[in-house]
Amino acid sequence: MSLRINNNIAAINAHRNLVNTTTDLSKSMEKLSSGYQINRAADNPAGLVISEQFRAQIAGLNRAIENSEGSINMIQTAEGALNEINNLLVSMRELAIHAANEGFNDTAQLEADQAEIDNAIKTIDRIAANTQFGTKKLLDGTKANTATITSANTTGITIKDSYLTTGSHSIVATKTADPTASLNTTSYGLSLDSTITPYNLTDGIHNLDVIQASAGATKSGDSINILDAWGNGITFDTAAAKAIVDTGGAIGAAATHSGTYTVKLNYQENGESTTGWQTLNIDVSTAAGATTQRADLVSLWNAAINSNAELAGKVEAALDGATLQFTSTNEGSGYSVAVDDSSTTAGVAWFSFADASSRGVSHQDLRFQIDVAKTSASVDTTIQIAANTYTSLSALITEINDKLDDATAFGTVEGTSVANLTASALGTDRIKFTLSDEGSDYSIQLKAAVSGDGVGSARSVLGLTTDAVAVQGTDALISFDNYTNTISAVDYGSSRNVTIANKATGESGRGTIGITLATANQGVNLGNMLLDVTAAKYDVRLDSGPATAVTAGVDTLVYNADRTESMKLNIDLTSNGGSEQITNTDQSLVFQIGANVGQIAKIGLNNMSASALAKNVAGNMFSSLSAINVTTVQGAQDAQSIIDQAIDEVSTSRGTLGSFQKNTLESNLRNLRVASQNLQSSESSIRDTDMAKEMSTFVKSQILLQAGTAMLAQANQVPQVVLSLFG
Repeated sequence: MSLRINNNIAAINAHRNLVNTTTDLSKSMEKLSSGYQINRAADNPAGLVISEQFRAQIAGLNRAIENSEGSINMIQTAEGALNEINNLLVSMRELAIHAANEGFNDTAQLEADQAEIDNAIKTIDRIAANTQFGTKKLLDGTKANTATITSANTTGITIKDSYLTTGSHSIVATKTADPTASLNTTSYGLSLDSTITPYNLTDGIHNLDVIQASAGATKSGDSINILDAWGNGITFDTAAAKAIVDTGGAIGAAATHSGTYTVKLNYQENGESTTGWQTLNIDVSTAAGATTQRADLVSLWNAAINSNAELAGKVEAALDGATLQFTSTNEGSGYSVAVDDSSTTAGVAWFSFADASSRGVSHQDLRFQIDVAKTSASVDTTIQIAANTYTSLSALITEINDKLDDATAFGTVEGTSVANLTASALGTDRIKFTLSDEGSDYSIQLKAAVSGDGVGSARSVLGLTTDAVAVQGTDALISFDNYTNTISAVDYGSSRNVTIANKATGESGRGTIGITLATANQGVNLGNMLLDVTAAKYDVRLDSGPATAVTAGVDTLVYNADRTESMKLNIDLTSNGGSEQITNTDQSLVFQIGANVGQIAKIGLNNMSASALAKNVAGNMFSSLSAINVTTVQGAQDAQSIIDQAIDEVSTSRGTLGSFQKNTLESNLRNLRVASQNLQSSESSIRDTDMAKEMSTFVKSQILLQAGTAMLAQANQVPQVVLSLFG
């Protein structure tokens, strides 16, 4: 072994190791004291680059989380305001329904309803104008995505919502099908006129109800006495005559025996109760110079009659040549006279009456004027009931109908053998005359007979009175979506096409449909029907994108070619299609909801003022919510439709906001938090110190430091061995 002192290699080696140990110990102390295993780029250059990227991303995610949380607060502010508008609309709907109860409300109540509605409208406008988050107005339309049709809009397109970018766009609507309709039943006498296309009717079910059936003009008589108290029927003849009972033959010129004559008379008038048997007496004399002559009998009997309260003015005595008779005062079958067996105290009866009864004779003429479908002018003619005695109502009606049939002027319904005017029984003792054609266009009028009119007339005994004005038929009333159409003519022998509407002529949104009325023979009957309307169809293209099927009157979302832009539109019910140019201004709220460029979401907030809600509702008299008025029946009905539409729009906006909050903001928020956590974890695994591991390294370095120091001391003492060589 050689011994050298100039270079103590062992000491140098020990020193070198001690320096390394000291460096390692220093780094361990730095890592343990900072908690980071990368305190400078030299610690882990690649790890530093990655961790710095992670740190930037984490910071962005955390800011995006804060953005989303703030955005949710803004959305909830807008949605809360819409909730209050919704509550106001529900209250307005209650008021409109109350006002629609027109049969119950008076003018003051309707005005009170309108006043409350006006106040609610002002509140809605105030909420729309004042709702803000910070300084941003939310519901006044300044944060809306607004599209405006700049062309003539002959297509009749209404833009409901826009999700287009700012700039110019185009839309083309091609009509593919005309509107059609069908009825669920034709059993009530109505069917669709296939030659008429439904006009301006919304897609879906409409109500069509016959609320009043049509009927022909009817002339009814009062109760008649087909048989009098003694079984005599009604007699008609060319001239009216009195009821007459007589002695059955000529009597002598003068009385031959003095005595008292007794006769029992009875009388009935127009089916009323009889007077009962009235006993009348006269005295005849054969005294010289006072012999009762035949001519005196009339005066004696009339004096006796006039002294009887029941018979006075109703019955009279007369001579027909040499025959004594009792007659009714008036002519006609309304009057009857009866005589019970007469008696006398005279030794030899000068005259006598057998039991008998008689009823007057009525004139046979009956005159009507009618208007019917077959003729263009009124027909005025007279029928003559055959001279005969009728003892049953049916026989009399049969005879009258025969004469009505024979009356050429009255005629029959066109194309049929049915008479235009017919008689029928009304109950058991009345007659009514009815026109076959129905509705107020056709009328019947009973007029005074040209001859033989009066108490002895046919109309008198039949219980009929003349009409100052014609009696019109009953119109059919057809309700179409609560608007009543009046049908003034329903023909007996042929169907008729009419157009009915759901609003009055001139009213906005008036829709019509063609209806074929069944003949009056089949009848237009009371009943409820459902009209199923299929509105016109269109193929609509946004910015030359794919065709979207759109039904007129139905809100539909239409997309561009790559479905990145869209708009909700409504095509007018009367549109024939066409193309339009659109300018869009997007003022939607934009939210940065991600950590990187372009990670944004936006939402437009429509104008929620009353004038912007429920605009242009098809078939409605009001232009928007701000215009509703419930003080009329139709107004109250239309107001309900407007309010319903406004509720739909507000609810849709709330739904859109809710969906945006839930599916965009809150979902994204959860994703951001997960991403932030995972990135934080990744960044931590790269940058943070593993304290346990590093502590082991630190302890190792401490031991090596102590060992190295000791060995350096030992190595420094080794050269001293050389001194022993000099001893």
